[in-house]
Amino acid sequence: MVFTIIASGYFPRCALDATDGAEVRVGKIAALIGACDWGIHDLSRVEVDAGGLPRFNMPMELGLHLGARLLGEPRHRRKRALILDARPHRYDAALSDISGQDIESHNNEPDRAIACVRNWLSEHRPHNAAPLPGAGAMQDDYRLFQAEIGALLAPRRLDPSRLTHNDFLFAVRDWIATRAAIA
Repeated sequence: MVFTIIASGYFPRCALDATDGAEVRVGKIAALIGACDWGIHDLSRVEVDAGGLPRFNMPMELGLHLGARLLGEPRHRRKRALILDARPHRYDAALSDISGQDIESHNNEPDRAIACVRNWLSEHRPHNAAPLPGAGAMQDDYRLFQAEIGALLAPRRLDPSRLTHNDFLFAVRDWIATRAAIA
């Protein structure tokens, strides 16, 4: 999803952008949601931990986004959201209050997630903006990126399987810029 956002010309934001042990994470997340007009919330990331309890970070973040849209200043009432889950209506058992909303499913398949994000971003582009490359093209680009990332990062002595969030953002932007220079 992050690759698709960057390949579409946008800059993804998340709590991992900067770490600060003195900062309260929910405050950081609320500030990011407040600053962004669009949000992508993947409910499939609700996973059960070793103790049998689910992690509800993603639904809580979606709640902050929807709360800002419902109760915020006029600017916040224009917020848009892409809500994703692994399977259609999987969320109904635990989060039935959002049953009336359009929720996309990606079946835990990267190609489907790329298509969902690309199509949503495309729908919300300004009317005079050039179209985004198609989902198939972005899927092909992502596979090529995965195949080439090791060589791209080798001179920087970075292991592609151990990238920090910011290293990954850099790698995607660098790969896209390198590909554009070749074309």
